[in-house]
Amino acid sequence: MKSKYVAVVICMSFMAVLFLSGLVCNVQAEEGKTISKQFYSEKEEFKAKAKEKLAELDKKINELEVKAKDSGEKVKAKAKKGLLELKKKRIAMQKNMERLEASSEKTWESAKQKFNKAIDDLEKTYDKVRNYFK
Repeated sequence: MKSKYVAVVICMSFMAVLFLSGLVCNVQAEEGKTISKQFYSEKEEFKAKAKEKLAELDKKINELEVKAKDSGEKVKAKAKKGLLELKKKRIAMQKNMERLEASSEKTWESAKQKFNKAIDDLEKTYDKVRNYFK
């Protein structure tokens, strides 16, 4: 009789452990989904702003090219060199954008920092070239 009670208690304990481990797994899965949704949302928002900023810079670079064509020879020579540097950095920005889009949750922060650093550099170069026309 005593062995029946022990067997029942052991079975009940075993079932409780299985049940609770299933709950824990479900809770962890739900938390993971929430984090993934946050990551995806943040990533999409950042990408949209980045694309917008790049489009704005492209427009500004095109405007500088037009100004360079209408400028004197001295300014045109300086601007040509600066515009070439701008175009090279803009091509590099496209590669940064591709890395950003392909980034995972683990590589997101690093990709975002590299992108921000590169876009800051591109903007500084743009400002430098723009100053040739002043």
